[in-house]
Amino acid sequence: MNESGKKKSDGLFIAGGIALIAVLVIAIKLIFAWLGAAVPPERLNPDLAQSQGVTEQMETDAPAFCPFCGETLHDSFRWGQFCPWCGEKIER
Repeated sequence: MNESGKKKSDGLFIAGGIALIAVLVIAIKLIFAWLGAAVPPERLNPDLAQSQGVTEQMETDAPAFCPFCGETLHDSFRWGQFCPWCGEKIER
């Protein structure tokens, strides 16, 4: 390969790399935009959900044990969640 052919192939290689990076950046932005549309905002920001009154099940008087299997539940357990031991949904 002569000198001008080598410079031309190097330029094509660099241009291809830049184009690949641009396509990947656009693809990642589209994926995150799609995820933002797929996930409801109250799941992303629980404080927003409580301030809007969307979920009344996230109260502090959650049960200390599962009424189905009797196992002790962790402190952060809330009404409407599923028991980690038996898998039953614990509702009021």
